[in-house]
Amino acid sequence: MSKIFFAGAALAALAATPALAQPDGEGRFAQPQTRAAVQAQVQTRFARADSDRDGFVTQDEVRARAEARREQRQERRGDRREQRFERLDSNHDGSISRAEFEAPRGERRAMRGERRGRLIAHRGGRGGGMMARFGARAFAAMDMDRDGRVALAEAQQAALRRFDRIDSNRDGTITLDERQAVRAARQGRMED
Repeated sequence: MSKIFFAGAALAALAATPALAQPDGEGRFAQPQTRAAVQAQVQTRFARADSDRDGFVTQDEVRARAEARREQRQERRGDRREQRFERLDSNHDGSISRAEFEAPRGERRAMRGERRGRLIAHRGGRGGGMMARFGARAFAAMDMDRDGRVALAEAQQAALRRFDRIDSNRDGTITLDERQAVRAARQGRMED
């Protein structure tokens, strides 16, 4: 079950335009996005996901990529644990005394809040878990010919359909206002 979860989530990320995942406000996230940029982004993500370079992305490739990313996250998590231990072990004797543990308590709380803020910003201001549940459905939606694999054209077509739903004035560019309108409409449906 978790493999399907990872596979679908990774493939959904392949075709999803960043249009809805962007936080409001500053930087590149507030910049308009064109159809050509979406096509280029899907092509780049597709190339990363197509590990055997056969021109198709299968659920097995998506699962393998998701598993590799999960392992990388676990490795980084282990590295952060070691760094935290080293920061707490002020006398570098290989163990943490009660005094060492309690001394930087406020600092640890601040670090946790800062880390949580970075994680939320990385996820585009979202919690990140809800969309992953629909991963198998996203793969099926992109696999238009139902052959169990997604071609670049299928992935781009899915992304451009999403782009067209967001581009309310049909000018070929998604603006921050259009993103906010779609996000507000989605929230309204969720509340109903």
